[in-house]
Amino acid sequence: MLNERRASSRVRAYRPVRLHLPRSPHLLETLTKDLSIGGVCCISSTAFPIATQFNLELILSTGEGPISARGRTAWFRSLPHSEQFDLGISFFDMPETDKRRLSVYLGRLAEKFPLIPA
Repeated sequence: MLNERRASSRVRAYRPVRLHLPRSPHLLETLTKDLSIGGVCCISSTAFPIATQFNLELILSTGEGPISARGRTAWFRSLPHSEQFDLGISFFDMPETDKRRLSVYLGRLAEKFPLIPA
């Protein structure tokens, strides 16, 4: 069993996200599984090593611009009976305006859906 080390609660949310590897043409377009103010869990066909850095573009709502952040892989695990992985990515840099937008979005989701404990 994993030791839970998250500082903030997560909310289940299936949102489009793009992961860009800096200085690389590699781009992963996928979906989140859950979100928090401190990071995201998403689906990947590749297991990226711990501490791999990404530039993220997270789409919260149709018609709004993406939230931009920089993050790094905190963990990964293979999905049973699949060739895919869950990637846990912690944010380490996000513009304040995007952080506020994400906080408001998470607050709205938390009102509708139960939180996943931190």
